[in-house]
Amino acid sequence: MRYGNLFRFLTLTFVIGSLLGLSAGLVSGGNAASPSSGEQQGLSEESNTATQKDRLTPEKARIIAANELGQVMVLEYHRIGTVEEEWTRTPDGLREDIQLLKQAGYFPVNTRDLVSGEIDVPAGKTPVALTFDDSSPGQYRILDEGSVDPDSAVGIIQTASREGDWPTRASFYCLIEVLPDDNVLFGQPDRQRVKLSNLVTWGFEIGSHTVTHLNLAKASEEEIRKQLTVSKSTLEEMANDRYVVNTISVPFGEYPEDISILESGTWEDNGYQYLGALEVAGGPSASPFSTSFNPMHISRIQAGEGVVKKWIKYFEDNPGLRYVSDGDLLTVSVPVQPHTDLGDLSPGLGRPVMTY
Repeated sequence: MRYGNLFRFLTLTFVIGSLLGLSAGLVSGGNAASPSSGEQQGLSEESNTATQKDRLTPEKARIIAANELGQVMVLEYHRIGTVEEEWTRTPDGLREDIQLLKQAGYFPVNTRDLVSGEIDVPAGKTPVALTFDDSSPGQYRILDEGSVDPDSAVGIIQTASREGDWPTRASFYCLIEVLPDDNVLFGQPDRQRVKLSNLVTWGFEIGSHTVTHLNLAKASEEEIRKQLTVSKSTLEEMANDRYVVNTISVPFGEYPEDISILESGTWEDNGYQYLGALEVAGGPSASPFSTSFNPMHISRIQAGEGVVKKWIKYFEDNPGLRYVSDGDLLTVSVPVQPHTDLGDLSPGLGRPVMTY
């Protein structure tokens, strides 16, 4: 009995000791190599210090002259061809435009980014949207061996991206049933699906230009609803079943009398919705954070010989009108007294506003 009692006592002692050791391990992280509370506090302070260094402040916004109430250039291109003429920009002309924009501190975004206000641009830089109407062959051509034509718009943008500080961002507004049929989804019928899929994969935007370049001011409501539905659904299916087309370039800049038809509707039990619509002209666009911004009437600048240089100079001469990013997607930074031509900050932005 004596030995039995001793065995039970030793067993109980071992179990209690194990439980106490386990409790201590849980408190300290369950690992003998875990840092002490003092070390953990030091790590936390170091992390907080790093976060504080990166945090946007009014002083940082002032230093970079952040102004997210400023205007944005939305450039409009059509054909990319060998001769510089109305509605046509040469490959060298497009290269020149991009180089000038790079040098002047601009950074490309898609139209959908402008509409949503999700403008992911480094601090101190200015967003610019390159838009291409009519899906003509010079915008995106695949050579016989399968590479992208370096003289097409897509090839030119990819080259600019490889050179740095210029991501592959631009918005292509496509036609589906037109003559000449070269303008149907950039031509090359056997490669249309792969082209649309590639554009989405590479970060470009594809949008509607209706099915047939329809004049929405003259068409019947039924035809408008049909084309807005078919254009959107066709592009989405051909590009990627998960891709959503949500902006449109309005052909001829001719709007339907009832703009609500353009915004959303149904045709044969299929629904559509567009969150943004592009005009043909009008100059620079208002900021999406401004009361002057109308997402269904986004104004554009028709790009041509000397046009980009002219507008770059315009904003250099009028810096208070230029959109300058604070580099923080979650915050809108504006001067205390912004230029009166910029409108007011829209109410209910859903994000903090930084003033300086």
